[in-house]
Amino acid sequence: MRKVIGVDELPIEVKGGERFSIKSNNVTVFTHGIHKYPAKFIPHIPRWAIKKFTKSENDIILDPFMGCGTTLVESLLLGRNSFGLEISTLAKKITKVKITPLNTNKLKKEHKKLIAKIKKDKYDSSYWKPNLQNLNKWFKQKAIKKLSIIKKNIEEIEDKDIRDFYLIIMSSIIRRVSNAENQSQKVYVSGRFPKLYVDPIETFIKVANKEKENMILFSKRISKNKNFAKIISKEARNIDLKDNTIDLAITSPPYINAINYINVHKLEYAWLNLEPQEKTLETNISQIGTDKIPASKWKNFLETGFEKLDSLSFKIWKISKKHSYILSSFYLDIKKNLEEIYRVLKDGKRYVIVIGNNKIKGYLIQNNELIKEIAKDVGFEVELDFSYIIKNRLLRIPRNGRGGDINIDHIIVLKK
Repeated sequence: MRKVIGVDELPIEVKGGERFSIKSNNVTVFTHGIHKYPAKFIPHIPRWAIKKFTKSENDIILDPFMGCGTTLVESLLLGRNSFGLEISTLAKKITKVKITPLNTNKLKKEHKKLIAKIKKDKYDSSYWKPNLQNLNKWFKQKAIKKLSIIKKNIEEIEDKDIRDFYLIIMSSIIRRVSNAENQSQKVYVSGRFPKLYVDPIETFIKVANKEKENMILFSKRISKNKNFAKIISKEARNIDLKDNTIDLAITSPPYINAINYINVHKLEYAWLNLEPQEKTLETNISQIGTDKIPASKWKNFLETGFEKLDSLSFKIWKISKKHSYILSSFYLDIKKNLEEIYRVLKDGKRYVIVIGNNKIKGYLIQNNELIKEIAKDVGFEVELDFSYIIKNRLLRIPRNGRGGDINIDHIIVLKK
């Protein structure tokens, strides 16, 4: 059995094959904990990579699957520049809030005013509520009214950055105050175990009080920094950056057929009124690793040219043509991302990838090994592969059946 090394932070010098248990649960400091997001990695990983592989405040870091912005927040805290790419509208909005420092005096005044207004307000039938199918299934009537009160008063904040800050805090409590099960990635209302009513206003005020203090800490910490964190256009297969401009890339790519990132947050999308349903479906289909694939695409076996991958995919094809296609298509997209990262990285610089293994139709998908094989073909040198034990997932992600060992993530370091 592999020896597990308990640490509070990853040591700068790590050997290949080592496995760590990160004892510190302090993953919500500064703006890191403002919103739950599926499969988000802990800040310890980008923190380790930034400290080990960058030296200058002029260094630029890229996260091509930035999710809710963990890498970008850590880059700012450590005095580095960063870019992030993401397909999810909600994730981009969460990240924007997390990386945007606020005027602390103004925030304190707006906070006090907002809480007072929400407490005093009485629901009016003219108040906005989402055009969500079966709204009364997802939320109790009194929860709908109180969420409408919160939304109405947040929308009246003139400062856009402060307004967005409170909208994301509101979004962060939506699942908790809904009738839907709290931690499942599938949004559903349990008939056997109905949830007790959770008061949205009380919950919002409690969370807002905490996150206001975290934002003040973050804003003060980076107030003297001249570094930038920017969300850029396009996506991980087509990066809108020039060749040889990035000093370090860090990411945790999506899992194959494991998480429907859009549907996980369907209630939050509705209350934030972020985008129309047809655009959400379009985003879902274009995700790397999606299972939303037309039958016409998976009639024939999809060959990738990688021996291990094709052998595994063909075994799955005999059981499920669709799942075989999902696997092969996922890795063809990962190859495109690896090629893009290779292009934008400076010579001698690294791409740090955090990925777990999973199962498809009973077959173990050793994602760390498959990524290393494809990365070598692209031109990368595999410098390091070690792992850590995941203690707490924000949402349950069943890697068994769809997955494998949920408790281990691999950290792969590729060098250009």
